Amino acid sequence: MCANGPDTGRPAELRASPATANMAKQINVQVLTPTFVTRFDSSGAEFSDLEKGRLLGFLQAQGIKFGEEVYLELPPFDDPGGVNEQRFGAVGSFLQDQGLKVSPKIVGDGLRNSLRVYYSKYVATADPKCAKGWHRPAGTSYENLPLPNMGCATASAFAQMVANPKDLVSPAQIGGYDGERAAKSILKYKLGGKSSTTGGGSEESGSSEGGN
Repeated sequence: MCANGPDTGRPAELRASPATANMAKQINVQVLTPTFVTRFDSSGAEFSDLEKGRLLGFLQAQGIKFGEEVYLELPPFDDPGGVNEQRFGAVGSFLQDQGLKVSPKIVGDGLRNSLRVYYSKYVATADPKCAKGWHRPAGTSYENLPLPNMGCATASAFAQMVANPKDLVSPAQIGGYDGERAAKSILKYKLGGKSSTTGGGSEESGSSEGGN
């Protein structure tokens, strides 16, 4: 049945048209901030092995990779004996030893005898409409409109394949690129693994073969 089929009594916005025929599915990106609370003795600054193990478990559970940024609560350093500064240094040094970038975070609701570690991660999900299941529109679709879930598979697959969902909302800047080095690699491939300095004969033989 063509797009301009019989009038089914539907509103104009539900009838077939270039606008209603293109039903693209969106990908939603949410920012989550998991938080871990490190605990200290009431008057001590020692970062115990037990707390180190708990913190390592948190890092592994969140899938935090080498070189990623975490935020460490910055306590006031005006306490007698400098205990807060020692605590901050102990936790910060431990996180840096794990290969993480540590940034201080000022908070207004500090907890007693503890410091919090924050991590921000981005999660991409498909259009919520895709979770309603595959179904056909009510009534007979003489207007040949696409099914409401068309495109859900593509959106879901893309959301799962993207390496860093943050790039969907805040793309990273393109870094430096060595064009000369890349060109040499391509030339070496074309010469059958020989370098351009020693492969002059191969290059000439390749051009002569192309002329035959």
